[in-house]
Order: sequence, then C-alpha cells, then structure tokens
Amino acid sequence: MLQYETIFITDAAATEAEIDDLLKAYEQVVGTAKGKVLKVEKWGKRKLAYPIHRQEEGSYVLMVIECPADLVKELERRYRMNDRILRYLTVRVEHESQLGPSPMMRPRPEREEPVPEMPVMP
Repeated sequence: MLQYETIFITDAAATEAEIDDLLKAYEQVVGTAKGKVLKVEKWGKRKLAYPIHRQEEGSYVLMVIECPADLVKELERRYRMNDRILRYLTVRVEHESQLGPSPMMRPRPEREEPVPEMPVMP
C-alpha cells in the first residue's frame, strides 16, 4: 500500500466537534478499504492566503494515510461533496513519511544570536 498526505481546510465556523466528526467519517472510510490512518494533526484556525468563498480564515487538518490508490479518489470525492471543506490537497509520499510532528506543529526556536546592528553611515 502507498502512503499519502492529505490536508483539508474547513470553514472557520466549523466547531471542534464538527471537525472531529469529519475526521471519524474519513477514518472509517480508510478503515473499510483496509487502509490505516498513520497520523492526524489539527493545525487549528489560520488566516487564508486569499479569500475562498468569501472566507478569510479556515481550520487546517492533516492526515497521513496508508491505503490503496483507488481510495484517494473516493476521499477526494467526499471532500468535494462536503460543503464545510473549502480546499483539499492529497499527495503521494515517495519515501515513508516521518510520523513525528510536522513542521507546523514543532515549536519555533528562539533566536540565540542577537541581530547585528547596521553601521551608521557618516
């Protein structure tokens, strides 16, 4: 089976419970096709780069799944049918993905070196 990363953006009005229900439904679809959900990350509400359907914000969710190739088409069909999902993207992972936290979930390192001051021109 192949590994895929799929990210979808729900509208900002969706509650945590609604997002959890979406995730349960998609996990069930993956499970019935004898696939596995390897990782789920809720990135939370973020500002969109550009308005989508007059929405300025959305809640991002990442799922790493291992499933047959034909299941991806079914997942994307379900994403399109759901009015709560603004955008989605599914990509195949060539090498096994790291199951640790994604870069979005890692804490930002604090700056250790002070920023050098610009020299003053006489």
